[in-house]
Amino acid sequence: MTFTKSPAPAPSPGIQSRSGFQPIPTRIRDIRDAQAVPPLVVEPQAQQQQAIVEQSLAELGGRMAEIHRTAAEAYLSHGSYDKAMPHLECAAMLAPGESEYQHQLGFVRYLAGDDLGAINAFNSVLAKDATNGEAWFNLGMVLFGQSQFAEAESCFAHALEQNPADAQTWNNRGVCLWRLSRSAEARQCFQRALQIDPSDADARFNLTNIG
Repeated sequence: MTFTKSPAPAPSPGIQSRSGFQPIPTRIRDIRDAQAVPPLVVEPQAQQQQAIVEQSLAELGGRMAEIHRTAAEAYLSHGSYDKAMPHLECAAMLAPGESEYQHQLGFVRYLAGDDLGAINAFNSVLAKDATNGEAWFNLGMVLFGQSQFAEAESCFAHALEQNPADAQTWNNRGVCLWRLSRSAEARQCFQRALQIDPSDADARFNLTNIG
């Protein structure tokens, strides 16, 4: 096979541009050259409209992200985690500024048994908003399941900074402290949980059994 150089790849016959941009070619007419501009870059025909184009693409990405999230919800309603996952990943990629998509992705990854993926998703949420108490709580839950008790306790402590009236978080932090042999602090956490919610069976059981 002989390769010849050409200025730019041309679209295959019959392909029409439907967007007003340079059509994406389908036949390779040039060898890739790392020193040159990649031959398959498609740019707006009018450079002065670049800002308008980028805004339109951002809006389109947001709409597509919502479509993918809706598809994920449909699959999740039938327990199809494996089919929901790619849609949530697309939603998070298309709308990187929307922490909710990353949070939902982390939740589903955890349910599907992908602890590392869940940790990465929750950390991504917290990188954008360190005051997200739910992300701290969920990250603590995953880390606790990984037997990283000190790290999980820190996450629950951060969650309590945002919502100090959450009995479940106090109980979970107490369990972490118990596992770290910090019984006195653990007891205080269980007591605090019961002050907030006297019907909290987990906290009452833990307080009874801590000795």
